[in-house]
Amino acid sequence: MESSLGDQLARLLGVSAVLPGDGHEIDGLTPQAVVRPADRLQVSEVLRWASSEHVTLLPRGGGTRTGLGNVPRKADVVLDLGALDKLVDYQPADMTATVEAGVTLESLQEQLASGGEFVPLEATLPCRSTVGGTLSVGSGGPLSYAYGLPREWLIGIGVVTPQGVATKAGGKVVKNVTGYDLNKLYTGSLGTLGVIVEASFKLLPIDPHDGALLASFSSLDDSIAAGRKLLHSPAAPMGCHSVTSGISRRLQDSLQAASQDLGLDEEETSLSFAFFSGRAKATGRRLEEATALLLAEGATAVQRIEGSAAKGMLRWVTDVPSEVSPNSTLVIKISVQPRFATRASAECGEVLLFGEKPEQMADPGFGSVRMFWPESAESPARGTEAEQPIVDAVQTARQIAHRYEGAAVVEQCPIPVKRQIDVWGDAPDSLAVMRRIKDRFDPLGILNPGRFLGGI
Repeated sequence: MESSLGDQLARLLGVSAVLPGDGHEIDGLTPQAVVRPADRLQVSEVLRWASSEHVTLLPRGGGTRTGLGNVPRKADVVLDLGALDKLVDYQPADMTATVEAGVTLESLQEQLASGGEFVPLEATLPCRSTVGGTLSVGSGGPLSYAYGLPREWLIGIGVVTPQGVATKAGGKVVKNVTGYDLNKLYTGSLGTLGVIVEASFKLLPIDPHDGALLASFSSLDDSIAAGRKLLHSPAAPMGCHSVTSGISRRLQDSLQAASQDLGLDEEETSLSFAFFSGRAKATGRRLEEATALLLAEGATAVQRIEGSAAKGMLRWVTDVPSEVSPNSTLVIKISVQPRFATRASAECGEVLLFGEKPEQMADPGFGSVRMFWPESAESPARGTEAEQPIVDAVQTARQIAHRYEGAAVVEQCPIPVKRQIDVWGDAPDSLAVMRRIKDRFDPLGILNPGRFLGGI
């Protein structure tokens, strides 16, 4: 009788490298085993074995975005890269660093801080989110308006192919790209083309002073409109976010609770967050000018925060999605041109699901709006009656996004609903090209099969 996948992996890497699949479910599928290679050589060995045995692998970093993507066609083995957690090379004078993919963002930033530098990567729960996972997802954070997406800072990447071959693209210096830019191809591919094991980044110096403003508005529309005006002013912040009352009231229960009355007890109060950094005097001047602008745009109150408290507020805003999502039936992120953000947000805010409107978190500078429909006592427990309203809400949100030349990604929904839709949205014209790339890189389809757009 053929041995289990766990037994085969134990013979390949040793018993200590293999864990049971229980507790590592992905969209309701329990893998037969979880394997944790000790180094990149072992990653290559696992991939060669998986290709020869036609075993599917699902790469995993910190597990903070495990639910993102379509339901996988198969989930044989989870490939845990957490042991690849070393800072390989750091050159403060050159402002570059090379790290293994399993290092957490928190650990990386702490190590770079010794040289007075940081890498502009943002993700929820940085104590768990890894470099490799952040690159695979490819999304940014609250300061995307200033820093862009992770791919903007990636200058080199090390990837193990599905055949177990270690490859590299780019390098350790900023000006090193010739020919095809594989850095950008791998970033955002959700681990479907290869397993990221190493990455090199260009860095930025840590700014000496941080500041933040919290402004309350009577409506989310007013908050987003004021944020856009602020972002296009001489006092522009690094990033600006607006949240609805249901999210803003969470601030009262957090360690960063505002000391000044921002009207968080009022039913429709929306909060706007603006983040600044730079030299102390310049940052202080921008904070003053931004406060005056927000008040002129209708803010009912503005609170100014500086230093470590401002950093804490940025952390709070970054982590909000991970805190709100567990209590949400449906989470959708729409991305539109920034000039359409206010209108798209207003229309999506009227989409009801089991009688509930969504809470929202909008980035007026980047043109993204994340919507959280809360769990409701009115929702049916299961079956078609529970699933169809969610499918309808998804379709409505996508129609709104398309009307404003954007797209909508379903970040969270019940598994039966996820099986009925493509969480990434309608197939683009480039899907045929994307399929050819997948077939070229992963002809056996062993990496994250079916999770990406179009079932790739």
